[in-house]
Amino acid sequence: MTDDSPARLARDGLLNGLGFAAATGSAHLAWGVGLIMAMNMPPLTGFAARSVLLELPLGLALGLLFSPLLKLSHGKRLHVGAMVLCWLAMELHVSIDPGAVAMWAAPTLVGLLLYGIGTWLARRHFIAPIVGAVVLPALLLSVPIARQAMAGGMGAVDTSGRAAPKAGAPDVVFVVLDTVRAKSVSAYGYERETTPHFDAFAAEGVLFEKAVAGATWSLPAHASLFTGHFPSSHGTNLEHRYLDDRLPTLAQDMQAQGYQTLAFTANTHISDSFGLTRGFDWTDQAWITGAGGRGFTFIYRFIDALGFAAEDKGGGQVARNIESWLAERPADDTPAFVFVNFLEAHFPFHQLPDDFLYAYTDEPESALRDASQIAFGAMFGRALDHDELEQIHQPILDMYDSGVKYSDHLFGRVMEAYRSAGRLDDAIVVVLGDHGEMTGEHGGHGHATGMYEENLHVPLAIRYPGHIAAGARVSPPISTVGVYATLMDLLGTRPSKKTQVDTLLPALAGRVAGQPVISEHFEESMLLTRYGDEVVDAMDPMLTPRGRHRVFRSDHYKLVQTTARGTLFFDLVADPGEDHDLGEDHPEAQRLVSELEVVGRAIGLPALDGELGGGEVPELDAAAEEQLRALGYIE
Repeated sequence: MTDDSPARLARDGLLNGLGFAAATGSAHLAWGVGLIMAMNMPPLTGFAARSVLLELPLGLALGLLFSPLLKLSHGKRLHVGAMVLCWLAMELHVSIDPGAVAMWAAPTLVGLLLYGIGTWLARRHFIAPIVGAVVLPALLLSVPIARQAMAGGMGAVDTSGRAAPKAGAPDVVFVVLDTVRAKSVSAYGYERETTPHFDAFAAEGVLFEKAVAGATWSLPAHASLFTGHFPSSHGTNLEHRYLDDRLPTLAQDMQAQGYQTLAFTANTHISDSFGLTRGFDWTDQAWITGAGGRGFTFIYRFIDALGFAAEDKGGGQVARNIESWLAERPADDTPAFVFVNFLEAHFPFHQLPDDFLYAYTDEPESALRDASQIAFGAMFGRALDHDELEQIHQPILDMYDSGVKYSDHLFGRVMEAYRSAGRLDDAIVVVLGDHGEMTGEHGGHGHATGMYEENLHVPLAIRYPGHIAAGARVSPPISTVGVYATLMDLLGTRPSKKTQVDTLLPALAGRVAGQPVISEHFEESMLLTRYGDEVVDAMDPMLTPRGRHRVFRSDHYKLVQTTARGTLFFDLVADPGEDHDLGEDHPEAQRLVSELEVVGRAIGLPALDGELGGGEVPELDAAAEEQLRALGYIE
């Protein structure tokens, strides 16, 4: 006789739900590990393991909900079928791209397959599926850990042979407001007061009005900041996601000056996995919580949809880590080079504290979350029609500005911590955006692709009382790649290896500096696969993921070279919105092409369609020096 008692049905429903959730969680984990490996991310094993565990209560709830089906004919199949359909509906609801059915449906269907295998094994050895539910996730989690171990990490840093710092050497604080564009910073004329702390800081130092990023996303942009070279030279880009040791880093040069070197960041790109922690004695690894990566994981998107979004993307923890370190730091401590990255203007845009999320909007949280999710999908291949672009434009702009405001707030906390410790006025502090963001301009969203000024024009200010006059402003375009040499210059030394962009300091005296102004982007193979040839061929050449792009600025002119779509040319004074390509036959465009050839040879810039990663800046011969002098690059 079959036991159809409520208790028995509930027990069997819970067991089935638990088994199915474990299987589906393992499928999601396999997908996540695949992404970690493909994108060269650090292991994030704690975050990944929690994501599996968080799916178990969901399975228990569904198993119990559908347990009455177990008393019907073929009850177990009906029970599992109901859970599959419900799970697929949840996946669809929080999917970043509902049209990409394989992307959101595959983990559930693979989970069903694993569950079926587990059920078959249970008939032979009841303990087998339980062992499998433990062993399979453990094996999956071990893959990125093993890769990391084989690659080697920072390990213990030997400071025994480090030179003593110069007497009176200042602290150096390098703050990146990740994804913050100049267009949304109030110091650059934005109508919203998004950045009161940055504005006050810039008024006490120098503001660079036309600072241009070397790249459009975190990895190559930071590699350029850390090496003083453009992406084609340091070789770290979409085609090669790792900064090798051909070039010294800013942190290594700071170590050579006797500094202790520390990094505080929730951005996973600033990690051993990408080579960007080379030269740092210590990093807080605030990214290890995975707060900034919640949008990539089904269960966290589902939790967010239930109203339990994370406080932020890790910036609060980064600020607390810095405050704690400063509070405990001895008064006579060795001078420190401190790198800070705040990820809060980055997607997913709704992941902000409420006080900031609603700074510029009164839309309900569900509407903001939906718009954020649509924009997130657009960055990874979701095709949006005109109506969808119109629907999300204002919410995304409002949330993005809120993220800028929160980043500025966190920056203010760091400055206040230094001020309270009595260390601010003796420190060199630089703050900038690594790249910008597009919030619907030209139909573009995000920053992975897009050579428009929204992605390239970033804020930059430097403060060093007694050495940099308060209220100074530099109006000609400069490259942020020159920050490395600038910090060395302020310390009275030079980079250990010649950089492609020299110090920015001569610009304060009205002289040429921070040249050449170049930005680069490389082929986005994953987006090419998502979009397909027909869509890519029809895309704006400034936004296409196909081919390589190089931007060259000379005064108010902007040349854009591409390997797939030819050359474009803009006059940013006559056409600040970059709506009208003047064409490669324009006389000024041809002048810039010739100028770039001369400058490129002088700094050892690889050909855009050639082999990347040379890393050497040649010594100038007399002819090259004369050419550069004629072009106004040297005096």
